[in-house]
Amino acid sequence: MAFTGHVYAQQRYYCEVKGIEKDFTTGLKIIFDFGTSTSYNMWGDLSGNLKFVDENGKEIKFNSMVDAANYMVQRGWTFQQAYSSVYDGNHIINWIFFKDAENMEKAKEGILTKEDFKKKKK
Repeated sequence: MAFTGHVYAQQRYYCEVKGIEKDFTTGLKIIFDFGTSTSYNMWGDLSGNLKFVDENGKEIKFNSMVDAANYMVQRGWTFQQAYSSVYDGNHIINWIFFKDAENMEKAKEGILTKEDFKKKKK
């Protein structure tokens, strides 16, 4: 029997979801860190272009870490680990997710940033 398909090696990709207490308000600022963008710092997206949007370009607001986790799981990511840390006196909740895929682009399928949406519209 002959095998005629392509075999692609899968690699494991990680995403760290960070929940940081907001200044002067209740709730958390949720940051998704795929380790691939230089426009992130500890406090998030410096440009505003990395915020997640739906298929219509509307910004997705996450109500909690569980809301963010459900978003990731619905896109095929697996929860691996949780821990907390402190940065500059601020408590940070850190949840690690992973996904096996051919490449980062495939791993991030279904996840759309404002920047991605703008590029797609052109």
